Amino acid sequence: MSAATAPATAAGSHDEKKKHPRDPAREVVETVVFVVVLVLLLKLFVTEAFVIPTGSMAETLYGYQKIIVCPKCGHEFPVNAHDEVEPNQNTGQRHPVWGFCCPNCRFTGRIQDLPTNPPARTGDRVLVLKPLYHIRPPHRGDVVVFKYPEKPQENHIAANYIKRAMGFGGETIAIHRGELFFTTALSYPEFDPAGNQLFPRPESPLDLWKPEYRYPNSAQAEALFRASRDAGFTDKVPGGFQIVRKGEAQVLADRRIVWDNDQQPSDPAGHWPRWTPAGNRDRWKADNAATPRAFAHAGGDLDWLRYQHLTWVPEKLTEDQKRDGRKPRLVPWRWGLADAGPPVAGPVDNMLGYNAGIDLVQGVPQPRDRDSTDAARWVGDLLLECEVELAGGSEVVLELSRGQNRFQAKFGNGEVSLARVGPGGPEFGNPTKPCKVREGTYRLRFANVDCRLWVWVDDKRIDFGPAGDYSPVEPTSYDPEDKEKEGWTRANDVDAPAGIGARGPVAKVAGVKLFRDVYYTRSGGDQAEADIYYVQPGHYLCLGDNSAQSSDSRRWGTVPDRLMLGKAVFVFWPAFPPPN
Repeated sequence: MSAATAPATAAGSHDEKKKHPRDPAREVVETVVFVVVLVLLLKLFVTEAFVIPTGSMAETLYGYQKIIVCPKCGHEFPVNAHDEVEPNQNTGQRHPVWGFCCPNCRFTGRIQDLPTNPPARTGDRVLVLKPLYHIRPPHRGDVVVFKYPEKPQENHIAANYIKRAMGFGGETIAIHRGELFFTTALSYPEFDPAGNQLFPRPESPLDLWKPEYRYPNSAQAEALFRASRDAGFTDKVPGGFQIVRKGEAQVLADRRIVWDNDQQPSDPAGHWPRWTPAGNRDRWKADNAATPRAFAHAGGDLDWLRYQHLTWVPEKLTEDQKRDGRKPRLVPWRWGLADAGPPVAGPVDNMLGYNAGIDLVQGVPQPRDRDSTDAARWVGDLLLECEVELAGGSEVVLELSRGQNRFQAKFGNGEVSLARVGPGGPEFGNPTKPCKVREGTYRLRFANVDCRLWVWVDDKRIDFGPAGDYSPVEPTSYDPEDKEKEGWTRANDVDAPAGIGARGPVAKVAGVKLFRDVYYTRSGGDQAEADIYYVQPGHYLCLGDNSAQSSDSRRWGTVPDRLMLGKAVFVFWPAFPPPN
């Protein structure tokens, strides 16, 4: 083709376009079809959004809830409203949320007495990225979405559950004193050498998820667990159980409020200060005697502020119980409880405001989780944070008790060091790291979670690595008041579960908050023992963060790999209440 013919060719192409004008309607249809196909492909292979209906992951992720602002202390918290929005599984009826119990000050109130009746909100929405599961399987602690193994679909609607993947194929998992332990050393043969059946298998491998194939509390698992426990869960027992430790993100996500010292009730009839000076009280000065929110230290030796968990009261015994010699147990204190007197100190408990609602069932108010055994369990894993204003050369110590030990993080002079006071101190040592804490104002955080000590300064973690870990310490004896053999002591976990010490002039200690960790509940019985489960290869043990109220692998079995949908990577809050 010569150069002379090129213009004619271009002109011809232009004429061809005129012969075939664009069809706007067709382009709209093609665009809609393309978008629909793209969305379906994204949903099928890449990402999908799920709405959480229940409270099994509270308070990390919420199902239906009402947001309550406590009229006494101002603490804002959610209360489970699932049965107000959807019919209760047992009664088939909707039960309005009638009342609540504040997890901070423990005030029990009625919804009708609030300025407005808060609407029931839908659950959190999570975005699940599916390729992450197929390319990179879940790690321990990942929040995952899967189809419910017993009924993947109900009425042609997918039954999707959301939990954390906490156990993996080939592992044996133990739940003990609220913690998780694991080993991969145990095997579960179907027959012994003589041909006797030991650990049965189902006819179909698709049924390996069922609860009986977790071989709960098998004799060999119990024996290894006891040996591991007696050795302090160290490597002295080959292949023994080891504690499961969370990562930083999960530690912060799992914290539950115990007491926010900035949100104290102003009503003197139902409040007693929980943080008070100990030792030389004259060197501490509070901003307010009745509701002290900030403290200053005058100098001198190390002096302490101590926390006491004032949420208990001795039960009232009948005359028959008194004649039988029964001693009163500690029961949850109630705001305005007649003749109860002021609350007394007790162990930090597993109470969760989300669970402690009061439903109206056939016109009768019925409390939910508030007085249950699981809600009253002692939680020894705590997290303490505060803001301090230091003068040059001063030192601040954050202290957390657990059982027979107290653990400390000492800040000052550009360093932070860790220490343990009690049995096993030499094993732990006193690791030290540089930090910016000298003269000035800092936000400090100290946690004792999963037998690991964590430290943050101004929300930046100071990593101690393995030097911050210690072996679980089993009680050598039990406190006479510890009837359930949970392992707490009065001297540490009742009289001083948390403390803030100061040496030298400290201008201010304020913004004090105490949190607790998730407590994994078990089926009951002797708390010195454990619930133990095997996870079949190709399966996951999935647990809810709201352990006391979660339907999860403890109850119905494990999750097969084939039913795993993906990992939750993003959470966004609903904007509107659900439709009626």
